[in-house]
Amino acid sequence: MGKIVAVIIITTVATFFQTSIGFGFGVFSMIFLCRIFPYGEAIALSQAFALVNTLFLTIRYHKHIQYKTMVPMLIPSVLLGIGFSILSHSIEVGLLKGMLGLVLVILSIYMLLYSGKINIKPNMKTGVAMGSLTGIGNGLFGIGGPPAVLYLLPATADKLSYLATSQAFFSINNFTNLMTRYFKGDLHFDNLQFILYGWLGLALGLLLGLLVFKALKLEWLKKYVYIFVGINGVVIIVQQIVAYI
Repeated sequence: MGKIVAVIIITTVATFFQTSIGFGFGVFSMIFLCRIFPYGEAIALSQAFALVNTLFLTIRYHKHIQYKTMVPMLIPSVLLGIGFSILSHSIEVGLLKGMLGLVLVILSIYMLLYSGKINIKPNMKTGVAMGSLTGIGNGLFGIGGPPAVLYLLPATADKLSYLATSQAFFSINNFTNLMTRYFKGDLHFDNLQFILYGWLGLALGLLLGLLVFKALKLEWLKKYVYIFVGINGVVIIVQQIVAYI
């Protein structure tokens, strides 16, 4: 019962972030899911939950998708996502968790200090580079949002185009990575109950996130999210160090 309640809370908050600021589901959910499920299973569940979230937003705002903007990122992100999902099975779980913690800390510091100062030019080379980083992050950690967002924010025409294009991009990546992990044995029939309860959290998170997306300036929210992510990254690293002592 405790796991079910945790999954509902995690998916509600993660969906709220994903819907209101366009990314963050994987970052937030992996902070907690990797503590209550085996690492590969946690990534698979996170992507199963996120897929419904991103697919809903993709369908709702499909008229605003900028396909030409998305394509340069899509091919490398999908291929590398599949490849690194498979590779992650040959890496020691403790090392992966430690790497995840380090990535969360780096992302937190970077997004707090530099996300508003660096303007990444939306062109073919940049799209391929950011798509590659997204694929590697998705494959190893179930986290690929920040590089994609840094590319798509300046590349899209307006707020709705950004949300629609980013969620279409994440939907395709979530699906391909989820299928890869399913065939590698990370998703089991026993997970079905958690997926169904997680979707209840998704419904609430979508409702709240859409209200915020329409009405709120999100700079303050982003800063609190980045700080929270960084703190949890430190906690994960400390947990792994203690486990090896």
